Amino acid sequence: MINYGALYFDHYTKFLGEPIDREVYKYSEEMPSIQILKYDNVFEECLVYTTLGLSKYTEIMGDYIEISMVVDGAFKSSGYILANKLFYCVHNQMHIGRGLAISGVENIDAAFVQKYNKSAVYFTELYAFPEEYSIACTDSNEKDGKLMLAFFISQSEYDYFATYGAEKFEDLLEEENVDPFNVSRSSVV
Repeated sequence: MINYGALYFDHYTKFLGEPIDREVYKYSEEMPSIQILKYDNVFEECLVYTTLGLSKYTEIMGDYIEISMVVDGAFKSSGYILANKLFYCVHNQMHIGRGLAISGVENIDAAFVQKYNKSAVYFTELYAFPEEYSIACTDSNEKDGKLMLAFFISQSEYDYFATYGAEKFEDLLEEENVDPFNVSRSSVV
């Protein structure tokens, strides 16, 4: 049987190097924890946050999956917000995949929302990483581990997504040349 924690950690080390920090989050004593690993010097002036432990929830997620988030600011809040939104998905038995947005960041960190005007987390396919980074290969008949990207969006962007769907929302982001790593960016809606 594949140890997905080791598989993902080795995958991160191959592509991102050694983590500079690690935070552990628990929803309850009965549920597995989710770690947020932090990496520096991957993207200029950004930190990369990666999850380790979300793949333990494969029965809920529908797949072996972990999340990467890249931010150029909000370094103290990003990991906590990401972990909270992931536990929200687990608790509500939501499958994480392209075109999922979870609002309500103001309930977790109102100061973050006030400062950055971002009140939701959006999940999609990876962007700006090497293509090989999107799959943590098992080299066996076991299921490979997938990686997804999460980034912060404004309430008006969330509303646009909820109205028009992932395809139109992501087209809009592309048309407006949005940098999803820029936490301080202006809303495109």
